[in-house]
Amino acid sequence: MSLMKKLAVATALTAVMFSAPAMAQTKIALVVKSLGNGFFDAANKGAQEAAAELGDVEVIYTGPTTATAEGQIEVINSLIAQNVNAIAISANDPDALVPALKSAQERGITVISWDSGVAAEGRSVHLNPSDTNLIGETIIKLAADYLPEGGDVAILSAASTATNQNAWIEAAKAAMPDKFSEYQPRLRRLW
Repeated sequence: MSLMKKLAVATALTAVMFSAPAMAQTKIALVVKSLGNGFFDAANKGAQEAAAELGDVEVIYTGPTTATAEGQIEVINSLIAQNVNAIAISANDPDALVPALKSAQERGITVISWDSGVAAEGRSVHLNPSDTNLIGETIIKLAADYLPEGGDVAILSAASTATNQNAWIEAAKAAMPDKFSEYQPRLRRLW
C-alpha cells in the first residue's frame, strides 16, 4: 500500500480517535466525486487494505453516480444519519458542500478532504496528494515534449468546480513563462 494511502487513513483515524468517544468499530466514509471512476476505485482499494491492517475500522465507499455537488450533499446527509465517525471527501464543489459538512462536524463527525479540497470552514484538514506547482509544471513539460514542432494546447477539466484541477491549471499557466520559457514559441495558451 502506498505511503499516501496509509497517511490518509492514519490521519483520518487519528482525528476520529481524538475527537470521538471510543466505539467498537470506527466507521469512515470515503466519499468520492462519482462512483465508477478508476482513480477513486483504486483509492477505495487502498483504504480497504489499510482498514483491514488496522482492524476495527469499516470504510464505507460511497458517492453520487454523477459528479455533482448536489449528489454529494445527499450522500453526506445520509452519512450523518448513519452516524459515521469520519467523512473523507474529494469535493465536486469546494463551497457548496460546506453547509452539509458543517452539519456533520456539529454532530461530532470528523471531516477531511483529499484530492479535491473543501473550503477550510467545511473540514478539519485537507490531504493534497501532490504538490500543485509540480503538477502544473509537469502538464506544460509533457505538452512541450509531445509537441516538438509547436502547437496549440488546451487543458480540459472534469468540472468547472474541480478544486484540484483548477489549481493545476493555474499552476500550469504560471509555469509557462517562469519555468518553461524555452517552450514559449512552441506552445500557445488557450485559456
